[in-house]
This record gives sequence, C-alpha cells and structure tokens, in this order.
Amino acid sequence: MSASEQPNVARETATTTANAASDAKLSAVERYKRAKEARRTAPPQRLGDVPAFDTDTLWRGLTREGEVRVLLVRATHSAAESTQKLGCSADTARMIAELMTGAQLLRACLNPDEQVQLSASNDGAAGNFVVDVWAEGHMRATVREPGATGEGLIGQGTAQIARILRGRGTYRSAIGLGGDDVETLLMRYLLESEQILSYIKLDVAVDDSGAVHHAHGFLIQLMPEGTREHLARIVANLEDLPSGVGMSADDPDGMAWASQLMNGLYWDQAARQDVGFLCPCSPERVVALLSTLPRADIEELAADGSPLETTCDYCRVTYTVPQSQVQALLEVPS
Repeated sequence: MSASEQPNVARETATTTANAASDAKLSAVERYKRAKEARRTAPPQRLGDVPAFDTDTLWRGLTREGEVRVLLVRATHSAAESTQKLGCSADTARMIAELMTGAQLLRACLNPDEQVQLSASNDGAAGNFVVDVWAEGHMRATVREPGATGEGLIGQGTAQIARILRGRGTYRSAIGLGGDDVETLLMRYLLESEQILSYIKLDVAVDDSGAVHHAHGFLIQLMPEGTREHLARIVANLEDLPSGVGMSADDPDGMAWASQLMNGLYWDQAARQDVGFLCPCSPERVVALLSTLPRADIEELAADGSPLETTCDYCRVTYTVPQSQVQALLEVPS
C-alpha cells in the first residue's frame, strides 16, 4: 500500500468504527426501523437457480408492502405438446396456447394451491373448449374443432371458471362471451367476477404448420393495499412497455419485462414453480368412468359383445376395455 493510500484507509476505518458505535447506541426499535427502511428500498431480490429457457415455469413477485403483484409464465412446451396431440390448425393452436398460458396466470392469481378449470360453451368456429390447470402446475386442454381456422374462433356464449377446492367443493362463476380475445376475456372475468383489477399480456408465436414457438405471458395486479399512486405507476409502466419484450434464452425469467412493469416500485421475486403438460387419463380411470353410467347403459354396452374403445379428448390416447371388464361392472351391486 502506498503512503498516499494509507490516510484514505484510516478515514474509512474511522468512519466504519463511528457508524458501529452510533448503531450500538440505538434502541432495538430504532435499529429495527433502520433495517426495515434499508430493506424496503433495497434492489429486487431474485430467486436462485433460474430455470433454463427450455423449461416451462411460472414465478410470482410482490412489492415490499404488498401493494402490487406480478406473475410471469412460460408455457411454450406445454402448449406445443397439447396442440400437437389435438392436431390443431395454426389459428386454433394460437388460441389454445393463449388459453393455457392465461389459465396458468389465472390459477396462480386466484387459486395457487388448488385446481382451476376454464371452459366455454360458444358458437365460435373452434367450438367449446376446456383447460384444466392443477396446483402442481400441470395442465391440459381440449377443443371441439381443433382444425378451425380464420377469425371468430371464440364466439357468443358463456365462459365458466371453476375453482376446485380440496375438501370444500367447487366454486363456479360465469361471464358472457362477446367475441373477446383471450386477454380481454380473462381480465374482464377478474374484474367482473372477482373485483380484481389486473392487466394480462400474452405473447404467443405459432408457425403456419401449427407448431408453437413460444407461449409467454404476464399478469400485473393492484392488491387491496395498493393506492391510486400505485395504480398510476402501473398504468405509466404499461404505457412505456416496449413491444417485443418477453422471455428469451438470455433472459429466461423475463426480468426485462418485470423490471419495466415494476419500475419505480420496490419488489422481490417471491416464488417459482415448474409447469407442464399432463393428462391424468388411464385405463383405470376409463373403467371408473364407465362404472358411473346408469345400469341400463352398461347392459347395452355389454350386449354388444365387442371390446369397448374410447379416446381421451385431451391427449387423444385410445383405450380398449375388454368385454370381461364391462361384464364385471354388472356384477357390482348397484
């Protein structure tokens, strides 16, 4: 160390010692308040072990005082697998990818520890659809007309959101459809049925063959603790949000998105989970479903004498139930 550097080190050491002595004189309450204020204005804390870009994921962020919440999701591979199994056209693949991405945000926003089902009966070109999302992040989808193309895939009708609560039944709510896009449908549901002011943005890219290249999205939400100032900040951030900002191999968590959305707010990443396609159908489930039919229907199936074939609406796997199993259902006391 040079002679010129020694006075600077001495001054820094003296300052540190003086600060430590000053802190020691503070009461426990004052030290707590000082630490709380330092924590409140600290840079965002990030979750470790950021997943690779080829892994679907969802994470939640929250301001330090709980006024604003942000959620980001990547559902690319889940949507690609589902739409490929369904045999979707490019237009319907985009719609299903948006529904699956949005349903993940909806579940994480409303019912993170339970199942959410988003469905619609409508006269659109794609017809009725169903999206299931479970607490573990698993999801699946089906649509009546996967090959539909053009405009008006979602038409007039009714959308229903079912929140399936373990041991507490199912809470259902419905809203009318008016040809909304998926973003508008979900935001309108949150506002009209849940009284939650939110903004949802879905970023989905599908090629001409129907292959899903990416399916990303975010939800930003004003919490009950939020004020008009927080709402104004959210609106200003959304107005300044550049196009094309999303998740990428260089930014798999979409922190550029999040930083823009939460600009001017003190916040942290709070939780993350993997998401992915899963259809829980199985031969056992098919037989269990058959057992719920009226006895007369089972007798009719048994009288046919041939094995029973049924195809899952979600994953398109075909199951064959031998007549011996159908006959066995008639032997079970009703």
